[in-house]
Amino acid sequence: MRVTRWWFERSVLTISLGLLGLLSLPLHALSDEAPVESKEGGSHIVDSAHMFDPLLVSLMNADLATESKLTKVPILIETVDTLDGKTIDEAIRQKELPPQQDGIYILLAKKEKKIEVRVAKPFESVIGESERKGIRDAFIEGLRKGKPEEAVSQGVRTLNRALRRVRKTELAPEPATVESSPKNPAAHHGSSLVVRNQVKLALSGARLILEGAEAKASELGLKVNIAVVDDGGHLLAFARMDGARPASGYTSITKATTAATFRQETGPSPRGTTTPDPLLNLSLQNAAAASGGKLTTLFGGVPVIVDDQVIGGVGVGGGTGEQDAIVAKAGIEAFLSELKEKQSPPPSETKTTQP
Repeated sequence: MRVTRWWFERSVLTISLGLLGLLSLPLHALSDEAPVESKEGGSHIVDSAHMFDPLLVSLMNADLATESKLTKVPILIETVDTLDGKTIDEAIRQKELPPQQDGIYILLAKKEKKIEVRVAKPFESVIGESERKGIRDAFIEGLRKGKPEEAVSQGVRTLNRALRRVRKTELAPEPATVESSPKNPAAHHGSSLVVRNQVKLALSGARLILEGAEAKASELGLKVNIAVVDDGGHLLAFARMDGARPASGYTSITKATTAATFRQETGPSPRGTTTPDPLLNLSLQNAAAASGGKLTTLFGGVPVIVDDQVIGGVGVGGGTGEQDAIVAKAGIEAFLSELKEKQSPPPSETKTTQP
Protein backbone atom coordinates (compact mmCIF):
# COMPACT_ATOMS: atom_id res chain seq x y z
CA MET A 1 0.00 0.00 0.00
CA ARG A 2 1.17 3.48 -0.85
CA VAL A 3 2.19 5.82 2.00
CA THR A 4 1.23 9.44 1.58
CA ARG A 5 2.40 12.39 3.70
CA TRP A 6 0.23 15.22 4.86
CA TRP A 7 -0.08 17.87 7.54
CA PHE A 8 -2.72 20.28 8.63
CA GLU A 9 -3.73 22.77 11.32
CA ARG A 10 -7.17 23.03 12.87
CA SER A 11 -9.57 25.53 11.32
CA VAL A 12 -13.20 26.54 11.78
CA LEU A 13 -15.82 24.06 10.55
CA THR A 14 -18.24 25.04 7.79
CA ILE A 15 -22.02 24.86 7.61
CA SER A 16 -22.10 21.93 5.20
CA LEU A 17 -20.81 19.54 7.86
CA GLY A 18 -23.55 20.55 10.30
CA LEU A 19 -26.35 19.26 8.10
CA LEU A 20 -24.45 16.26 6.70
CA GLY A 21 -26.45 13.13 7.35
CA LEU A 22 -28.25 14.43 10.46
CA LEU A 23 -31.77 15.04 9.22
CA SER A 24 -32.56 11.34 9.09
CA LEU A 25 -30.88 10.39 12.37
CA PRO A 26 -32.00 10.86 15.99
CA LEU A 27 -29.68 12.75 18.29
CA HIS A 28 -28.92 9.68 20.39
CA ALA A 29 -26.63 8.59 17.56
CA LEU A 30 -24.48 11.58 18.47
CA SER A 31 -24.66 11.43 22.20
CA ASP A 32 -21.67 9.37 23.25
CA GLU A 33 -18.60 10.97 24.68
CA ALA A 34 -16.43 8.34 23.03
CA PRO A 35 -17.37 6.28 19.98
CA VAL A 36 -18.90 2.96 20.92
CA GLU A 37 -18.28 -0.14 18.87
CA SER A 38 -21.47 -1.37 17.24
CA LYS A 39 -22.43 -4.99 17.51
CA GLU A 40 -23.94 -4.71 14.01
CA GLY A 41 -20.79 -3.40 12.39
CA GLY A 42 -21.56 0.31 12.72
CA SER A 43 -18.88 2.79 11.80
CA HIS A 44 -16.86 4.42 14.54
CA ILE A 45 -13.94 6.78 15.02
CA VAL A 46 -11.22 6.61 17.66
CA ASP A 47 -9.58 10.04 17.74
CA SER A 48 -6.76 9.21 20.15
CA ALA A 49 -4.56 12.00 18.73
CA HIS A 50 -7.32 14.62 19.27
CA MET A 51 -7.18 15.83 15.69
CA PHE A 52 -10.87 16.65 15.52
CA ASP A 53 -13.43 18.42 17.66
CA PRO A 54 -15.52 15.89 19.68
CA LEU A 55 -18.70 17.10 18.00
CA LEU A 56 -17.05 16.64 14.61
CA VAL A 57 -16.24 13.04 15.55
CA SER A 58 -19.91 12.46 16.42
CA LEU A 59 -21.06 13.98 13.15
CA MET A 60 -18.73 11.80 11.10
CA ASN A 61 -19.97 8.72 12.96
CA ALA A 62 -23.58 9.65 12.30
CA ASP A 63 -22.98 10.25 8.60
CA LEU A 64 -21.29 6.88 8.06
CA ALA A 65 -23.72 4.89 10.19
CA THR A 66 -26.52 4.48 7.63
CA GLU A 67 -24.45 3.07 4.76
CA SER A 68 -22.32 0.98 7.12
CA LYS A 69 -25.40 -0.61 8.64
CA LEU A 70 -26.96 -1.37 5.27
CA THR A 71 -23.79 -3.01 3.93
CA LYS A 72 -22.69 -4.52 7.27
CA VAL A 73 -19.19 -3.23 6.54
CA PRO A 74 -17.58 -1.87 9.73
CA ILE A 75 -15.43 1.24 9.43
CA LEU A 76 -12.74 2.16 11.92
CA ILE A 77 -11.04 5.54 11.50
CA GLU A 78 -8.24 5.80 14.05
CA THR A 79 -5.80 8.62 14.79
CA VAL A 80 -2.58 8.05 16.73
CA ASP A 81 0.02 10.50 18.01
CA THR A 82 2.94 8.47 16.69
CA LEU A 83 3.84 5.18 15.00
CA ASP A 84 6.60 4.56 17.57
CA GLY A 85 9.26 3.89 14.95
CA LYS A 86 7.12 1.56 12.83
CA THR A 87 6.22 2.17 9.22
CA ILE A 88 2.56 2.83 8.63
CA ASP A 89 2.35 -0.49 6.76
CA GLU A 90 3.67 -2.29 9.85
CA ALA A 91 1.20 -0.47 12.09
CA ILE A 92 -1.63 -1.42 9.75
CA ARG A 93 -0.59 -5.09 9.65
CA GLN A 94 -0.32 -5.26 13.46
CA LYS A 95 -3.84 -3.92 13.92
CA GLU A 96 -5.85 -7.05 14.66
CA LEU A 97 -9.62 -6.63 14.48
CA PRO A 98 -12.14 -9.37 15.28
CA PRO A 99 -13.91 -10.67 12.13
CA GLN A 100 -17.21 -8.95 12.96
CA GLN A 101 -15.43 -5.57 13.10
CA ASP A 102 -12.97 -5.98 10.21
CA GLY A 103 -14.02 -3.97 7.20
CA ILE A 104 -12.37 -0.68 6.27
CA TYR A 105 -9.60 0.57 8.53
CA ILE A 106 -8.12 4.05 8.11
CA LEU A 107 -5.07 5.01 10.17
CA LEU A 108 -3.82 8.59 10.53
CA ALA A 109 -0.48 9.21 12.27
CA LYS A 110 -0.17 12.76 13.59
CA LYS A 111 3.58 13.03 14.22
CA GLU A 112 4.66 11.24 11.05
CA LYS A 113 1.95 12.98 9.00
CA LYS A 114 0.83 9.81 7.25
CA ILE A 115 -2.41 8.12 6.31
CA GLU A 116 -3.24 4.66 5.03
CA VAL A 117 -6.34 2.64 4.20
CA ARG A 118 -6.77 -1.12 4.66
CA VAL A 119 -9.69 -3.13 3.35
CA ALA A 120 -10.53 -6.61 4.67
CA LYS A 121 -10.20 -9.46 2.18
CA PRO A 122 -13.96 -10.10 1.75
CA PHE A 123 -14.27 -6.62 0.23
CA GLU A 124 -11.03 -6.32 -1.74
CA SER A 125 -12.67 -7.39 -5.00
CA VAL A 126 -15.16 -4.52 -4.72
CA ILE A 127 -13.03 -1.89 -2.98
CA GLY A 128 -9.81 -2.24 -4.95
CA GLU A 129 -6.62 -0.21 -4.99
CA SER A 130 -8.18 2.58 -7.05
CA GLU A 131 -10.99 2.99 -4.53
CA ARG A 132 -8.51 2.93 -1.63
CA LYS A 133 -6.42 5.57 -3.38
CA GLY A 134 -9.55 7.66 -3.85
CA ILE A 135 -10.33 7.45 -0.13
CA ARG A 136 -6.76 8.43 0.79
CA ASP A 137 -6.71 11.30 -1.69
CA ALA A 138 -10.09 12.58 -0.46
CA PHE A 139 -8.70 12.96 3.06
CA ILE A 140 -5.29 14.22 1.92
CA GLU A 141 -6.57 17.00 -0.31
CA GLY A 142 -8.28 18.88 2.50
CA LEU A 143 -5.54 18.14 5.04
CA ARG A 144 -2.85 19.57 2.78
CA LYS A 145 -4.87 22.77 2.50
CA GLY A 146 -5.12 22.98 6.29
CA LYS A 147 -8.91 22.47 6.04
CA PRO A 148 -9.92 19.45 8.15
CA GLU A 149 -13.61 20.16 7.57
CA GLU A 150 -13.10 19.75 3.82
CA ALA A 151 -11.03 16.61 4.33
CA VAL A 152 -13.74 15.05 6.49
CA SER A 153 -16.68 15.88 4.22
CA GLN A 154 -14.85 14.69 1.07
CA GLY A 155 -13.48 11.60 2.81
CA VAL A 156 -16.90 10.61 4.17
CA ARG A 157 -18.52 11.09 0.75
CA THR A 158 -15.89 8.87 -0.86
CA LEU A 159 -16.34 6.22 1.81
CA ASN A 160 -20.10 6.27 1.32
CA ARG A 161 -19.70 5.83 -2.43
CA ALA A 162 -17.48 2.81 -1.81
CA LEU A 163 -20.02 1.37 0.63
CA ARG A 164 -22.86 1.86 -1.86
CA ARG A 165 -20.83 -0.09 -4.39
CA VAL A 166 -20.52 -2.95 -1.90
CA ARG A 167 -24.28 -2.89 -1.37
CA LYS A 168 -25.02 -2.97 -5.10
CA THR A 169 -22.75 -5.97 -5.64
CA GLU A 170 -24.41 -7.79 -2.71
CA LEU A 171 -21.04 -9.13 -1.59
CA ALA A 172 -21.26 -7.91 1.98
CA PRO A 173 -21.27 -10.98 4.23
CA GLU A 174 -23.80 -11.51 6.98
CA PRO A 175 -22.17 -11.25 10.41
CA ALA A 176 -21.51 -14.62 11.98
CA THR A 177 -23.83 -15.41 14.87
CA VAL A 178 -23.38 -17.86 17.71
CA GLU A 179 -26.40 -19.60 19.10
CA SER A 180 -26.59 -19.34 22.86
CA SER A 181 -28.01 -22.25 24.77
CA PRO A 182 -27.35 -24.19 27.97
CA LYS A 183 -25.32 -26.58 25.80
CA ASN A 184 -23.14 -23.75 24.53
CA PRO A 185 -22.02 -21.69 27.56
CA ALA A 186 -19.15 -20.25 25.53
CA ALA A 187 -21.57 -18.14 23.51
CA HIS A 188 -21.40 -15.35 26.07
CA HIS A 189 -17.84 -15.97 27.22
CA GLY A 190 -15.90 -12.74 27.62
CA SER A 191 -18.90 -10.43 27.15
CA SER A 192 -20.82 -9.01 30.07
CA LEU A 193 -24.60 -9.14 29.87
CA VAL A 194 -25.15 -6.31 32.36
CA VAL A 195 -23.32 -3.20 33.50
CA ARG A 196 -22.75 -3.01 37.23
CA ASN A 197 -21.37 -0.42 39.65
CA GLN A 198 -23.06 2.50 37.93
CA VAL A 199 -23.81 5.75 39.76
CA LYS A 200 -27.29 7.21 39.23
CA LEU A 201 -28.52 10.69 40.10
CA ALA A 202 -31.43 10.46 42.54
CA LEU A 203 -34.35 12.87 42.75
CA SER A 204 -33.14 14.17 46.11
CA GLY A 205 -29.76 14.94 44.52
CA ALA A 206 -31.45 16.74 41.63
CA ARG A 207 -33.44 18.85 44.08
CA LEU A 208 -30.26 19.71 45.97
CA ILE A 209 -28.71 20.93 42.70
CA LEU A 210 -31.76 23.14 42.13
CA GLU A 211 -31.42 24.64 45.59
CA GLY A 212 -27.72 25.37 45.17
CA ALA A 213 -28.21 26.90 41.72
CA GLU A 214 -31.13 29.02 42.88
CA ALA A 215 -29.09 30.32 45.82
CA LYS A 216 -26.28 31.35 43.48
CA ALA A 217 -28.71 33.02 41.07
CA SER A 218 -30.23 35.02 43.93
CA GLU A 219 -26.75 36.04 45.05
CA LEU A 220 -26.04 37.36 41.53
CA GLY A 221 -29.44 39.06 41.30
CA LEU A 222 -30.60 36.79 38.47
CA LYS A 223 -33.99 35.26 37.73
CA VAL A 224 -33.40 32.03 35.87
CA ASN A 225 -34.83 28.67 34.84
CA ILE A 226 -32.94 25.62 36.10
CA ALA A 227 -33.23 22.08 34.72
CA VAL A 228 -31.62 18.85 35.93
CA VAL A 229 -31.62 15.70 33.78
CA ASP A 230 -30.24 12.18 34.16
CA ASP A 231 -27.37 10.74 32.11
CA GLY A 232 -29.72 10.04 29.19
CA GLY A 233 -31.11 13.57 29.08
CA HIS A 234 -34.44 12.80 30.78
CA LEU A 235 -35.82 15.53 33.02
CA LEU A 236 -35.54 14.89 36.78
CA ALA A 237 -36.22 18.31 38.27
CA PHE A 238 -37.04 21.82 37.06
CA ALA A 239 -37.52 25.21 38.69
CA ARG A 240 -38.43 28.63 37.33
CA MET A 241 -37.58 31.43 39.71
CA ASP A 242 -40.21 34.12 40.17
CA GLY A 243 -39.86 36.64 37.37
CA ALA A 244 -37.76 34.39 35.11
CA ARG A 245 -38.54 34.36 31.39
CA PRO A 246 -40.80 31.40 30.50
CA ALA A 247 -39.10 31.11 27.11
CA SER A 248 -35.81 30.27 28.82
CA GLY A 249 -37.38 27.17 30.37
CA TYR A 250 -37.06 25.23 27.12
CA THR A 251 -33.52 26.57 26.65
CA SER A 252 -32.44 25.37 30.10
CA ILE A 253 -33.75 21.84 29.43
CA THR A 254 -31.97 21.74 26.07
CA LYS A 255 -28.70 22.87 27.68
CA ALA A 256 -28.98 20.20 30.37
CA THR A 257 -29.76 17.49 27.80
CA THR A 258 -26.82 18.47 25.59
CA ALA A 259 -24.39 18.53 28.53
CA ALA A 260 -25.53 15.11 29.76
CA THR A 261 -25.64 13.30 26.41
CA PHE A 262 -22.49 14.84 24.94
CA ARG A 263 -20.66 14.42 28.27
CA GLN A 264 -19.24 17.95 28.15
CA GLU A 265 -20.12 21.57 28.86
CA THR A 266 -22.18 23.31 26.23
CA GLY A 267 -20.72 26.10 24.17
CA PRO A 268 -19.82 27.18 20.64
CA SER A 269 -18.24 24.62 18.32
CA PRO A 270 -15.42 23.82 17.76
CA ARG A 271 -14.72 23.79 21.51
CA GLY A 272 -12.19 26.33 22.73
CA THR A 273 -12.29 28.40 19.56
CA THR A 274 -12.12 32.19 19.88
CA THR A 275 -13.89 32.63 16.54
CA PRO A 276 -16.87 30.24 16.46
CA ASP A 277 -18.66 29.85 13.15
CA PRO A 278 -22.23 31.18 13.69
CA LEU A 279 -23.57 29.38 10.62
CA LEU A 280 -22.18 26.04 11.79
CA ASN A 281 -23.61 26.39 15.29
CA LEU A 282 -27.01 27.42 13.93
CA SER A 283 -27.04 24.55 11.45
CA LEU A 284 -26.25 22.02 14.19
CA GLN A 285 -29.20 23.20 16.27
CA ASN A 286 -31.53 23.24 13.24
CA ALA A 287 -30.46 19.74 12.23
CA ALA A 288 -30.97 18.43 15.77
CA ALA A 289 -34.43 20.01 15.94
CA ALA A 290 -35.40 18.50 12.59
CA SER A 291 -34.42 15.05 13.80
CA GLY A 292 -36.41 15.40 17.02
CA GLY A 293 -33.33 15.64 19.21
CA LYS A 294 -32.09 18.35 21.52
CA LEU A 295 -28.79 20.11 21.03
CA THR A 296 -27.50 23.60 21.71
CA THR A 297 -24.20 25.42 21.37
CA LEU A 298 -25.14 28.06 23.96
CA PHE A 299 -23.25 28.33 27.24
CA GLY A 300 -25.03 27.27 30.43
CA GLY A 301 -25.12 23.45 30.30
CA VAL A 302 -22.78 21.50 32.62
CA PRO A 303 -22.49 17.72 33.13
CA VAL A 304 -22.73 16.21 36.62
CA ILE A 305 -19.75 13.90 37.18
CA VAL A 306 -19.34 11.48 40.09
CA ASP A 307 -16.62 8.81 40.24
CA ASP A 308 -15.57 9.73 36.69
CA GLN A 309 -19.09 8.93 35.44
CA VAL A 310 -21.45 11.46 33.89
CA ILE A 311 -24.66 10.91 35.86
CA GLY A 312 -26.65 13.89 34.61
CA GLY A 313 -26.63 17.44 33.38
CA VAL A 314 -27.66 20.88 34.60
CA GLY A 315 -28.94 23.63 32.32
CA VAL A 316 -29.64 27.24 33.23
CA GLY A 317 -31.35 29.90 31.13
CA GLY A 318 -32.15 33.52 31.88
CA GLY A 319 -28.82 35.30 32.28
CA THR A 320 -25.89 35.67 29.94
CA GLY A 321 -24.26 32.44 28.84
CA GLU A 322 -21.40 32.95 31.27
CA GLN A 323 -23.80 33.71 34.15
CA ASP A 324 -25.89 30.64 33.35
CA ALA A 325 -22.77 28.46 33.49
CA ILE A 326 -21.74 29.94 36.84
CA VAL A 327 -25.18 29.22 38.31
CA ALA A 328 -25.20 25.65 36.96
CA LYS A 329 -21.74 24.94 38.39
CA ALA A 330 -22.76 26.36 41.76
CA GLY A 331 -25.67 23.92 41.93
CA ILE A 332 -23.39 21.00 41.11
CA GLU A 333 -20.83 22.14 43.69
CA ALA A 334 -23.54 22.23 46.37
CA PHE A 335 -24.55 18.69 45.43
CA LEU A 336 -20.98 17.35 45.40
CA SER A 337 -20.20 19.01 48.71
CA GLU A 338 -23.21 17.39 50.37
CA LEU A 339 -22.37 14.04 48.76
CA LYS A 340 -18.79 14.21 50.02
CA GLU A 341 -19.98 15.03 53.53
CA LYS A 342 -22.41 12.08 53.53
CA GLN A 343 -19.73 9.70 52.29
CA SER A 344 -17.13 10.80 54.84
CA PRO A 345 -16.71 8.38 57.75
CA PRO A 346 -17.99 9.68 61.11
CA PRO A 347 -15.32 11.08 63.43
CA SER A 348 -14.02 8.50 65.85
CA GLU A 349 -15.24 8.88 69.39
CA THR A 350 -12.71 9.19 72.19
CA LYS A 351 -13.49 6.86 75.03
CA THR A 352 -12.63 7.90 78.59
CA THR A 353 -11.79 5.38 81.22
CA GLN A 354 -12.60 5.69 84.86
CA PRO A 355 -9.56 5.72 87.16
